[in-house]
Amino acid sequence: MGWVLLSCAATAAYGQVETISPARQTLDQQTPQVDLPDASASTGTAPAERGNDLGISVGAFTLFPQLDLSPGYDDNVFATTTAPVGSAVVVVRPSLELRSEWLNHSLRLLANGGFGFYANAPTQNFQNYLIQADGKLDIRNDIYATALIGFRRYTEALGTPNVSFAQQPTVVDSVPVELGYYQRFNRLFYQLNVAATRYWYYDYSTITSLGLPAASRDRIEFDERLKIGYEVSEDVALFIAPVINQRRYVDTVNSAGQQRDSTGWGISVGASYSLGAKTSLEGSVGLTSQTYTASGTTTSATVFSLGGTWNGYEPLIVRPTLSRTINESALSNYQNYVSTVVGIDFTYDIHYPWKAVGGISYNTADYTPAPGVSGVNPRTDTFVKASIGLLYEVRPQYSIGPLYEYSQGSSSDVAAGGPQYSRNFFAIRLVARR
Repeated sequence: MGWVLLSCAATAAYGQVETISPARQTLDQQTPQVDLPDASASTGTAPAERGNDLGISVGAFTLFPQLDLSPGYDDNVFATTTAPVGSAVVVVRPSLELRSEWLNHSLRLLANGGFGFYANAPTQNFQNYLIQADGKLDIRNDIYATALIGFRRYTEALGTPNVSFAQQPTVVDSVPVELGYYQRFNRLFYQLNVAATRYWYYDYSTITSLGLPAASRDRIEFDERLKIGYEVSEDVALFIAPVINQRRYVDTVNSAGQQRDSTGWGISVGASYSLGAKTSLEGSVGLTSQTYTASGTTTSATVFSLGGTWNGYEPLIVRPTLSRTINESALSNYQNYVSTVVGIDFTYDIHYPWKAVGGISYNTADYTPAPGVSGVNPRTDTFVKASIGLLYEVRPQYSIGPLYEYSQGSSSDVAAGGPQYSRNFFAIRLVARR
């Protein structure tokens, strides 16, 4: 999914690791660095969008290598209000994507990373990466099966939702596994997906007094999703999508004496629109609920999502993002938080060889107090991130240009550890791809 705007599955952009979308992986959530749409081999875009001069033929496969280098300056590395610390920083993002070119079936192998190095704040250095394999098995022209497996390392950054470390970021490893099955009957279709993700957390500094240590956050999440739909036309389909999930912690009782195993359900209705290779949108709205086994408490929320790509005006490619999910909390006094994300990113061909890239997102995290904890009120953290950049295309394989990013965090309860900061990042971005 292009920018750090968080995909409809989650979020990946502001520190969320609860769900991994196979189409969009954001590996360098450590601010500063945006995952601008034209620069990530992990966005799952069609090969046609990469240009005729890109890609290396390897038998029945095409290899897309890429290197993105952004040296720059961050004026508030620790995301604080008082006495901000600035630092020069270099962010390096290599990626390799191998795609099959078969007439039937498909296979994709992906390896990419995001590595950041701070001159004046080495405790904020990060090394994130993803290794993933996914594919599709065509059983008949109206039946196919899908599968995905991967390994992801991710860093929870200061200035993002749901962090509780004091200095050096917590690192998260996860292994997602997903199986899917699709079948169509004339205009009717259904799609069944089952997924499991195992999370491991590693603390490298002191956790705040209200935070949970790594061992109390290790868990397995299971999701079972069904989509039943009707194709109104070749371009438009309507659907209904029920889902259930289970979240099981390795330590049944955490360090705060809480049991956070839960079971959830949800149901949504939506529509998808597809027009050609460059315009495809899907949106939905519904309800979701998460019930915690030990306490019997339930968190419910109206949920919605919108994602895809719009290219109704040839020089402009727009990727909207809209999502709402119930996520697990890293804090002992809050049971969970409802994450709401509204965002958009774009690529605009000004006039060859100049291109404008950027985006904006608005993210709120509404925390639910944990049962039995006195004196804790509901809390809302708000995060805004905006970015604008220019790229000069020396050749289709090489681009260079300036990048500016602004981010801001605020909270309804700063005294309890909520964020309160503003941050600026300036860089020169160099992209090499083949």
